[in-house]
Amino acid sequence: MYTLDASVHLNALNAAEPGSAASQACLQQLIARREAIFSPTLLLVELAAAAARALDDAGLALELTQAVRGLPGQVWISLDDELAAEAARLSAEARLRGADAIYAAVARRYGATLITRDRQQLERLGDWAPVMTPEEFLET
Repeated sequence: MYTLDASVHLNALNAAEPGSAASQACLQQLIARREAIFSPTLLLVELAAAAARALDDAGLALELTQAVRGLPGQVWISLDDELAAEAARLSAEARLRGADAIYAAVARRYGATLITRDRQQLERLGDWAPVMTPEEFLET
């Protein structure tokens, strides 16, 4: 079971970015293996916002979010009071940004490994949740 944050999805979309091929391969392997991917609904908002800014095309950004919403294995998790409290605790204790703590809290709740390109999550979450890069995932 895995949780992928927006950094992996966005990196996979931009072939010019370092690591894009590994992010693409990670997503492809998760789909091929039919792995459960626990994602906060926040992912859709982050993808739409980043894609709309990068592409200057709201319609295309929304199409992207619909494509991600329909990926096999996706389990969508809404932010409820308990998850918000867990994310707040993780944010404070691990010194994470708010959205990053939500991904970490989802991973913790479902016993999933967080796959990310975010340096702070990689450096600060080791005591709270399993975390790895797409390259590390591909080595498993």
